[in-house]
Amino acid sequence: MGDADITLRDLARRRPEDLVRALVPEGPVEVLGWLDSQVTNIERRLDKALRLRVGGEPRVIHVEFCFALLARNATAAALREVVAEIHAGARTAEERAELYTALLVMATIDPWRHNLLKELLMMVEDEEEGLLRRTPIIGEMILEAERRGEERGVERGERRGEERGEEKAIAELLGRLFARRIGRRPTAEEERSIVERARALGPGEVEDALLDLEAEALVRWLAEPIRPS
Repeated sequence: MGDADITLRDLARRRPEDLVRALVPEGPVEVLGWLDSQVTNIERRLDKALRLRVGGEPRVIHVEFCFALLARNATAAALREVVAEIHAGARTAEERAELYTALLVMATIDPWRHNLLKELLMMVEDEEEGLLRRTPIIGEMILEAERRGEERGVERGERRGEERGEEKAIAELLGRLFARRIGRRPTAEEERSIVERARALGPGEVEDALLDLEAEALVRWLAEPIRPS
């Protein structure tokens, strides 16, 4: 599981109604919650199932995220359309900031080396002046990108800056999952443990622990030494 999958899972958990609207367009839909099923217990690549009532009838949806927003053929023009759709379709500034955060995290990961992060930041700022700078994690990414621009040509320093930005994004996304499970933000030590475990074990294994372990067991797990899987 990659960082993009974590982003999509986090958004789906926070906004299940929006996910359902795209997958079940017919009839009135009531979201009843998330649950494990025989399928999710067997297929670890699947997240928990979403339990619904559609037109009064019970249903369960299984979703596997296989999506790379910045795919091989991503272009600045395509991203500009996505930014415009978010600006027009999201209902509140908070919702727009969350969607832009997901988009920028995927641009940071950038497996195809498009190097579109700077252009994407400029596009969003054109649509939402000041919104990103007021969003903690993205504001830091903007400052980091500006610093990298000023230090162009210092390749080693740029790589460290990109790695720091990626680690901050992972810490933010996994920190949200932690907060939803425990009811508070992680401490500095817990956040450091989350990032170190994501680096050593992979973000997917850390996310599974955040979703599957009980609260006390999760806190103990983060305090233990890291054991390679």
